Amino acid sequence: MLRARDFAVTLMVGAVVLAGCSRQVAPDPVLAPETTTMTAPDESPSAAAPSTADAPSDADLINKAVMDFQDAYNTKKWDTYLSLMCTAMRDQFVGPVIDTLKTTRDAQGLTNVAVTDVQIDGDTGIATLDAQNEMLGRRTIELRVAREDGWKVCMPY
Repeated sequence: MLRARDFAVTLMVGAVVLAGCSRQVAPDPVLAPETTTMTAPDESPSAAAPSTADAPSDADLINKAVMDFQDAYNTKKWDTYLSLMCTAMRDQFVGPVIDTLKTTRDAQGLTNVAVTDVQIDGDTGIATLDAQNEMLGRRTIELRVAREDGWKVCMPY
C-alpha cells in the first residue's frame, strides 16, 4: 500500500496535474496530416517519392502519454487512466486509493498543465510539468515515466 507521503503526492498529482480540461501543447506529430506529392501527367508515378512524417520522438510520446493521462482523469475514464500508469503505480491504485482519487477529482477545480521538460534515461524518464489549479494554485511537478509497452506515467518524483 502507499505510504502517507506517497499517497498525498499521488493525490496532488491527481488533483493538480491531471484534473485540467484545458491545455496548451504543440500539435501532436502523430496526428499531423501527411503531405502528398502530386505528379505531372507526363511523369511516371514511381518518379515521385511519397512524403512520410517522421516518427515521433520519445519526448513527444511522453508528452502525449501525460496529456492522455490527464484527459482520462478529467473525463473520469478510470480504466484508461489506470492503463496509462506503469505497473508499479497501477498496483498501488486499488481499493480505497482509487476511491479517494475519484472523490477528490469531483472536489477539485480545473487545472491547466504543460510539459515543460522531458529527461530520458533509457526506458525511464522524468517529465517536468507546469500545472495551475483553481483550488491549489500553481505547482511544478516532476513526474516519473517508464517505457512499458509505450510510455506510462509513474509516481511523482
